[in-house]
Amino acid sequence: MFPCLIIVSRDAPDLLDALVALYGQTEGVEIRFDQRHGLPWSGPGDPPARRAPANPDTDLNDHGFIVIPRP
Repeated sequence: MFPCLIIVSRDAPDLLDALVALYGQTEGVEIRFDQRHGLPWSGPGDPPARRAPANPDTDLNDHGFIVIPRP
């Protein structure tokens, strides 16, 4: 597997366990719970630039996890 960060929804602890069992020993793969707190960006203008896919919240909610490739 390519180097990546896998973020798992806090609502899916069983999925975290399964992903750790499958990929936990794979070099370059980091698996963690979503650690964000609070509401999405509500300031003026566009939200700050982030190194993430276009719709990470949608993917996280729909699938329970998101994979972010690393260079």
